[in-house]
Amino acid sequence: MDLVTKQAQNNRKIPEAIFFENIDELISKNSVQRLMESLQEAYNKYKFMEAQLVKQRESMQNKLPEIERALNIVEHLEKQKEDEVVDFLITDTIYSKAVLPKENKTVALWLGANVMVEFEFNEAKSLLSSNKENASSNLRKFDEDIVFLKDQITTIEVNIARVYNANIRIQQTQQQQQQQAK
Repeated sequence: MDLVTKQAQNNRKIPEAIFFENIDELISKNSVQRLMESLQEAYNKYKFMEAQLVKQRESMQNKLPEIERALNIVEHLEKQKEDEVVDFLITDTIYSKAVLPKENKTVALWLGANVMVEFEFNEAKSLLSSNKENASSNLRKFDEDIVFLKDQITTIEVNIARVYNANIRIQQTQQQQQQQAK
């Protein structure tokens, strides 16, 4: 087991930072340099994990409105009573007119990796609803993990400060003892 972390207590198996209760005892068993290196390494790992989770959360947060928009479009198409003329996006700045016949009962959805599949409205709504629920669930998990990581980062920062202050206190005590010995 590591000096500064213990087995994971969360779903993502992120190690939990150990709060150093008795700094003086810990310093007597380990060198200050070794403790500081371990703490700094753990701090860097937690910050890296936090950055990765924030990036994944932002990506998921950007997908959610796209899923909702696609779901709304499918619902609109399903309720369509007559032929409809729409502006169809071809590229970022180029549109074309398209006629959506009322007899149409299918819709094509991008699944990713340049794959498009045609679904009936019910299947498309079911898939998009499932994707929306999964994205929302993942977003909540990312939020929980980020909060957990921030707590671990705070614990490591407090430990770094306490070890540093204890080391200064020890050095001052040693200097005073050397001056008294002279």
